[in-house]
Amino acid sequence: MKYGIRDGMLRLPFEQTFAEARRLGFDGIEICLGGNYREHKLWSEEGIAEIQKISADANIEVPSLSPGGFTSYTFAHPDESKREEGKAMLKYLIETCPKIGAYAILVPFFGSGKINPEDITSPIFIGGIKEVAKVAETHKVYLALESTLSASDHLRILEQVKSPYVKVYYDIGNATGFGFNAAEEIKQLSSEIVVIHVKDTGGHLGEGKVNFSAVSEAIRKIKYDGYLVLETPSGNDASASAARNLAFSKKIFG
Repeated sequence: MKYGIRDGMLRLPFEQTFAEARRLGFDGIEICLGGNYREHKLWSEEGIAEIQKISADANIEVPSLSPGGFTSYTFAHPDESKREEGKAMLKYLIETCPKIGAYAILVPFFGSGKINPEDITSPIFIGGIKEVAKVAETHKVYLALESTLSASDHLRILEQVKSPYVKVYYDIGNATGFGFNAAEEIKQLSSEIVVIHVKDTGGHLGEGKVNFSAVSEAIRKIKYDGYLVLETPSGNDASASAARNLAFSKKIFG
């Protein structure tokens, strides 16, 4: 098992985040991109080279990317130009992943970009995923879907897409907050889970409603051995909070 943290959780300048994550005992950093994604370092060869150096110097991996801005350009967007921009964004990131050692891209569907019931079988929605999946297969990068849907609905999507590189990014805090049984869903999804977000429904880990004992047992049952990425509140002292949540995670998950 490896442990990562989203880059914004440490509340430091990007250039300092990797070294601090290593000092705290993390193995990797999940790089996040917002709505102004084209301004990110990943959108230039110089920026990519800088990330490569920062990562190597700190001995910290970049297992995954999280383009939060994609929620404005999803596969089901009513505006075709927005859908095309979303697909172009993901294709670019897929091609960039091997350069920084990342193996997965969190594909978010929240807020105005959430997956509606009718989208699950929509030819436009499924077709969009299939189109981007072809690029993902070429570069061996996983598209990890994260949404407000149940495990069963995620499986319905995967069954239609039929790509070994389209899987699920499972968030135990979100799932619990949505009213799902996270442990049972993890067992249901099993090998379709490619990365896991670790957070509670409030506060530090163990202070909310997540049943960590049951979740840990489920993760062991499906023999998951990938990244557990912390998406946890920073508190008044971001580094202290991260250290506390990492210690809790290692105690629970091993």
